[in-house]
Amino acid sequence: MKNLYLKSIAVLLTFSFICTQAYAGNISKAQNLLKKAKMTSVKEESYEYINDARILLEEEYKNHPSNIEVLLGLSKTFQLIGDRKEAKLYVVKAYNLKPEDPKIQREMGNFFYSFQEYSTAIEYYKLALASGLLRDYETNLQTAKCFEKLGDLENAELYYKICNHVNPKGREAMNKVNEYESIKHPDNSQELDNAKYKYLFKSKKPSAEEQLQTETDEIIKQLSN
Repeated sequence: MKNLYLKSIAVLLTFSFICTQAYAGNISKAQNLLKKAKMTSVKEESYEYINDARILLEEEYKNHPSNIEVLLGLSKTFQLIGDRKEAKLYVVKAYNLKPEDPKIQREMGNFFYSFQEYSTAIEYYKLALASGLLRDYETNLQTAKCFEKLGDLENAELYYKICNHVNPKGREAMNKVNEYESIKHPDNSQELDNAKYKYLFKSKKPSAEEQLQTETDEIIKQLSN
């Protein structure tokens, strides 16, 4: 009887492990398909990748409706095909599960950015920055793009410079900084003054969005001097 019990436990553990591996595999496959969809320039191929990813994620959603990776993945698939209603449905579900998570706050920003709602996107990007992603290159980059789309070139340049400080090897931000500098200084005589941004990267993390706004205002003040 004891041996039968132990065998049953072993079978259950093996089955659970196999299910977990298959579940993780489906999410990984879906994420790779979405990456391919973004990279291809052939529209038919892109839609095929997106549809295959959607099928995998919807299958996982039936079994794991509260998994944040699945919810964000589904939101991304609908963003890529331009279905705002469905995209918002899933990203909001993820946000409601962990509204304090800066990465999910950033995904909310990405959702609004994808549908050209740049002012609202900035609100969520700033919230993510204040919640722990102040040094995150992608969040600062997306914030810069939003300001640029809105025609606020002063703030766009500011966030591109922050990106360049966070990751000097980031080509997109570096090109933008050079572009802005070449417009203001055609002879390239003035280089970025990194000292103006050092205080942004102290070890102490911001506790609220107000702190980020204060720091941003200080940078703008320094730039105007």
